[in-house]
Amino acid sequence: MNPTAFPATPGEVAVLTPQEFAVDLDELDGNRVPSLERVCRTFTADANRALVWWIRFKALKVWCTRSEVTSRLDLGPLTLRRACSVAASFPLNPQWEFEPEDFYSAIEALDHGRDGTISPP
Repeated sequence: MNPTAFPATPGEVAVLTPQEFAVDLDELDGNRVPSLERVCRTFTADANRALVWWIRFKALKVWCTRSEVTSRLDLGPLTLRRACSVAASFPLNPQWEFEPEDFYSAIEALDHGRDGTISPP
């Protein structure tokens, strides 16, 4: 396995698998954050991959706190799991965040099973 390149720009942030981007859903609520030790332990052979995880986690956390997101979506466990699945590989905008409308549309596509990854509830 090749080491992950250091992401100097948002476009260079590597894609993770949904399994690699496992997130404790409680950490998306409020000021809770995952333990740095846990994230680094997950990627012991590739420190840049741990950095990518943190960048994606921060982008997801910012997206979850946007007022238009909270008013538009029920951010229950099923939706948050789908958001995590999308966040693992979704491109970042120049602000190192997910473009809110595009990210919402990608989650909505999962809700309707249009990409076949997750079945509708």
